[in-house]
Amino acid sequence: MKLIVFGATGATGRLFIESALAAEHSVTAFVRDSKRLPMNHSSLRIVEGDAMDRASVASALPGQEAVICALGTMPEGKSDLARRQPGVPVCSVGTKNILAAMDSYGCRRLLVESSASVGDSFSAGFLGAGFIVRLALRQVMADKELQEAATMASVCDWTILRPVKLTNAPAKGNLRAGIALRWNIASRATRADVANYMVNILADRSTYRKAITLKN
Repeated sequence: MKLIVFGATGATGRLFIESALAAEHSVTAFVRDSKRLPMNHSSLRIVEGDAMDRASVASALPGQEAVICALGTMPEGKSDLARRQPGVPVCSVGTKNILAAMDSYGCRRLLVESSASVGDSFSAGFLGAGFIVRLALRQVMADKELQEAATMASVCDWTILRPVKLTNAPAKGNLRAGIALRWNIASRATRADVANYMVNILADRSTYRKAITLKN
């Protein structure tokens, strides 16, 4: 499958690319600075652009069969500091630009990395976990709410992934996934397991138009 990854230089985005290449997909990494993705592979193409610019996003979509949106809000370098939350709606604006481009070019499959506490996963958190996350990351979660709303209103075959607190630990192979999966403030998920799960469900129609919570 021909895939394009937005947020490719982020921690989850990089792991998704590695997993997708291992599964013999053809991957386009959409990045602001190619120097931040020092990866070489015969099935990897790196395209520079800005997810906040609709024309830039649209130029990268022709020929793609699936889109992975792993846009984040944390700076990866000094040049990103002005784009850091609060106040910069990278996830919602970037996703709206992606959706517009998908509609223009007839690409239907979309995976969006969101977060536990967003949408109806808020009420699935034990002992006020959803409230705690929203309180600590108020503007980040508000941006993700807008991102999810735009995704759910689209006509594409979307799947929203809502991982709990992400870690950089090695994959454990025991990731749990569920629409109403209960979680708490101590719940964790490895980025490697989340990335592998995303690759595994690319063609899984049972996950279409569903928002799925993930935890180890």
